[in-house]
Parts: sequence; C-alpha cells; structure tokens
Amino acid sequence: MADLEIEVCGIKMKNPVMPAAGTLVRDLDSMRKVASSGVGAMVTKTVSTEAARDPLPNLAQVDRAFFNCELWGEISPEIWVNQVLPQARELGLPLIVSLGYTSQQIDELAPRVKAYADAVELSTHYLGDDLALLIEPIKVARRHLDVPIWVKVSPNIADVKAMAIAAEKAGADAIVAINSLGPTLSIDVERVLPRLGSPTGYGWLSGPALKPLAVRYVYEISQSVEIPVIGVGGISRGTDVVEMMMAGASAVQLLTAAILNGVETYTRVIQGLESFLDQHGYSSASDIVGLFHRVGRIRYTSPPLIDQEKCNLCRLCVKSCAYDALAIVGDQLVVDPEKCDICGLCQTRCPRDAISFQYQLLPCCNERTLK
Repeated sequence: MADLEIEVCGIKMKNPVMPAAGTLVRDLDSMRKVASSGVGAMVTKTVSTEAARDPLPNLAQVDRAFFNCELWGEISPEIWVNQVLPQARELGLPLIVSLGYTSQQIDELAPRVKAYADAVELSTHYLGDDLALLIEPIKVARRHLDVPIWVKVSPNIADVKAMAIAAEKAGADAIVAINSLGPTLSIDVERVLPRLGSPTGYGWLSGPALKPLAVRYVYEISQSVEIPVIGVGGISRGTDVVEMMMAGASAVQLLTAAILNGVETYTRVIQGLESFLDQHGYSSASDIVGLFHRVGRIRYTSPPLIDQEKCNLCRLCVKSCAYDALAIVGDQLVVDPEKCDICGLCQTRCPRDAISFQYQLLPCCNERTLK
C-alpha cells in the first residue's frame, strides 16, 4: 500500500487531505466530526476580531455550482482562544488556525492563538488585489509567530505569480490556493429572488466548477516560488487530489463536497487517493507532487480511434460533434476523417473510454522546468 504520509512546512500529516476553513470546522463539535473521518490535519473556520453575523440564507447549490455568502467564524475570539482551540489541540491532529483579515486584526489575533497553532493560515478573502494589503498582514504575523504562516489567496488576484513571489519574500511559508470565486449572483427565476441573503444577493462560488481554475493557480504558483502550495477548490474525489498534487500541490483542502455529501467524503477521498497510487505503482503520495511540471504540451495528430468492443453506441459523442464527423453505421461508431477537426471533445464525452487519439508531445513551455 502506498504511503500517504506527507510533510508540509515541517508539519507531518498522516495523509495530505484537510478540511478548508468554513462551515464544517466552525466549532469544536464540528471539528471532532471532521477529525473522525481520517483527515491529515485540522483547519479552523476563520477567526477574526469579532463574531460574524451571517446573512440568511447563506448557502445554496445550483447545478454543479455551490454559492455562499458566509462570513468568518460565528463565535468570538474569546471563545476560540479560551475554549475551542485548547480542546482542538486534543484531537491528535496538526492544528492550522485560520485568521483574518487586515494587518490590524492579525496584530491583535496572532499573539492570542500562537500557543495552539501548528500553523496559521491568513485569509486574504476581503482584501482585494492590492499587494500592500496582502503583504502587510504576513509581516505582522511573522513578528508574533514562530510557526509556519500559510497565506490563502483569492482567485480575483490579477497577477498570481507576483502575489506568490511577494508573499514568499514577506515571510509566508506556504500558499493556499484558492479561495472561493466572486462575487457571483444566482437568481431563483420562479420567485424572482436572489438565492442568498447578502445585501446585494451576491455570494462566492465553489464546488466542481471552480476546480480547473484552482488547478491552474496551483500550477502557476508552484512554478513561481520555493515554498509549498496547498491546493483548494472543487475537490470531491481521490483523482481530484491526484490532479492537484500533479499540478504542484503538496497537500489539499476541501469543504464543499463534504458539506453536500457528508464528512464521510473525506474518508472516501483519502481512500480514492490511496487506490490510485496503488493501481499506478506509486509508493507514496509525495511521488506525484509536481509530476505535471515535467510534461510538454500535447497535440493530437489524427482523427479518433474507436474501440468498438468498448463502445455501446450511446450516441453522446455523435450528438455533440459540431463537425458531423461521427455517425452510427449498423452496429459501429464510425469517423469521417474529412470532416473531423480533431477537437478532442468526443474523447472527453465518452463514458466508456472507447475513444482515443494518437498524439505527440511538444517541448515543455515551462521555463523553470527547462532550467
């Protein structure tokens, strides 16, 4: 069996899967429940200088998207420091305390939580993309803390590489990428009402729709800095963890899938990761970190090849072929090479892995890898 143990910033975890800061880690009881699922470390909901009063309603699912307008932790910093964090230390997991947001707030909070934190995660969710506003809280936290400082970044940042480099120079020990995307708006057309209760109806997007953006951020950030990256966004399966780690993440966090499907999601994701590693001959989770960095760009070179034994003539590929290059003839799926644009969509639509392409790898465009 593959070894799932990993180490991030000197913190040893039995596996690379953690909760992300949010609803499921809002208090001690919820953290105990998540801990029972087998996660490798515990992350708290964001602690700030006062208890949040969330709009109601503040969570909604629409198709494959999940929206929230939650704020930070709903309990006061006094309760966090005097009650929750001391007992959370007894869960037997590394404890990452999420703090927000401004340098003034971090200046007040960091000294109060330092006795309980194996690492502190600074949320930049409400700070915009002004690098000064992002960097100053790191410097303030560093003055107070001798534990690792993780910085959780927003996908709204314009220049993610510049941000990551600046955060590293300011003293960050890891980058957590990414937070939810927004603001976004979802409307209930039957009631002509917003689905969320914020003053504007706006919220923040997470769930599967966010994953491709999160993977890209993890990839870019891990190419730009020497410190570890923790991948967050849209993870719901073991192979999602694999994708994040191949893109450069040393560990991952997830929340939305566990909100929607229960905390046993963490157990299932961890088991899925282990199964993938075993089936593909990897001896440890650390073996796959950054594997994608060494891969060149791909180019398909010919129309698709059809495995007729696997194909069940479901017609999904035929329906979605914008070039009318696919058709069912008798009991076989056939390709018209004159019409085929080699766009690749049919392969991603096939539920039975019956469609494949010949391809060539072009030189890697990753300058850092080439060095």
